[in-house]
Amino acid sequence: NEHILPENPMDDWEQHFPRQQREEAVYRLGTMTLLEPAANRQVGNANYAVKLSAYSRSVYVLTRKISEIASEQWTLNLLEERQRRLAERAVHLWRADFA
Repeated sequence: NEHILPENPMDDWEQHFPRQQREEAVYRLGTMTLLEPAANRQVGNANYAVKLSAYSRSVYVLTRKISEIASEQWTLNLLEERQRRLAERAVHLWRADFA
């Protein structure tokens, strides 16, 4: 799996994710996505613009949709919005009646 917010980011991530905030956010569902292995290795810890370019070419629809909510920069607010959308989608897909 691909971390939109890298585990070991370059300095340009500091603007939107100071160290403590990054450590708390890096493993949240909203910052994870699927990406083809070769593309994942290629983007690694790159800046968001590089990652977004790879996401737009992904075979995975959920990964391509990242550009719809975050075309300029990846921020905590966008991470939370994506996480909320993924949770809603999961509830819809795996709906169960526990009554």
